[in-house]
Amino acid sequence: MIPYLSGALLALTGGAFSFYFHGVYSGKLSAGEWWIPTFCRMDAESCTSIVDTPFGRLFGQPNSFYGLWFFPVYFLTLLFTAHGHVDPLIPLALALITVLAGMYLTYGLFRLRVVCPVCLSVHSVNLLNFMIQLWAYTS
Repeated sequence: MIPYLSGALLALTGGAFSFYFHGVYSGKLSAGEWWIPTFCRMDAESCTSIVDTPFGRLFGQPNSFYGLWFFPVYFLTLLFTAHGHVDPLIPLALALITVLAGMYLTYGLFRLRVVCPVCLSVHSVNLLNFMIQLWAYTS
């Protein structure tokens, strides 16, 4: 139960980062929001510049848009898994997908020569969640 609840907290964190990135990109939040740790804050110009590249959009929407939907669904999936209502393979598979996508997107950051702290934070949260779900599944 603990790995799934820990994963749910990480999903909330990933969702907050997606909300922040999307808010800054759309001009509704400032890059210096008080509730974002300093080491994760965006440089509004360089971070948002990646959105208009092939690495920053999927089906015409910024990647952060999908994070706004994915992380709440993943949070609920992990809660239901913790209570035995969802097969543990489902959150593990979702976590694997986020890690594979994160590898591609990190490659994109490298290719574009952009260091986006919030992007790297989200990818780190996803990797940590994958490791927790893999451990839970194999234990």
